[in-house]
Amino acid sequence: MPVFSLPLRFFTITLFMAVLALTGCQTAPQKGLTPAQVAVLKQQGFELTDEGWAFGLSGKVLFGSDVEKLNPQSTEIVERIGKALLGVGIERVRVDGHTDASGKEPYNEQLSLRRARSVEKVLTAAGMKEQNIQLRGLGSSQPVASNDTAAGRTENRRVSIVVSAD
Repeated sequence: MPVFSLPLRFFTITLFMAVLALTGCQTAPQKGLTPAQVAVLKQQGFELTDEGWAFGLSGKVLFGSDVEKLNPQSTEIVERIGKALLGVGIERVRVDGHTDASGKEPYNEQLSLRRARSVEKVLTAAGMKEQNIQLRGLGSSQPVASNDTAAGRTENRRVSIVVSAD
């Protein structure tokens, strides 16, 4: 055996171990939500939709006619949701504002955006970063009830908080 084989063998083994360690660092970050995050979303009243986990159907944040400010009860709900999401590492959300079909659509789109902004303010006060909150003003384009009745119009004046599933 040549004299350099032991140091060469040690070098080869060390190099191999270093390569293995580095390939472990190359793994892609986990996609999707963890089971703990999904459990909190369900607990808070979110439901899985085509667009992700949406808070809307079981705990709507409703607004009066031509009103963009949250009432105290809705403010408490949004604060609770913001803190719960941050507590499990969910830091990005989308807030969709909606209106009923009363009035002209350009006005309704702006009103729905102002409604989304009022929710954003509460979420940022709860600790969420403003740049992690996407806002959409959808006007009356996505009703959840008939605009032919007062009760239906009330249901349509809402915001939805959406957490992406990926």
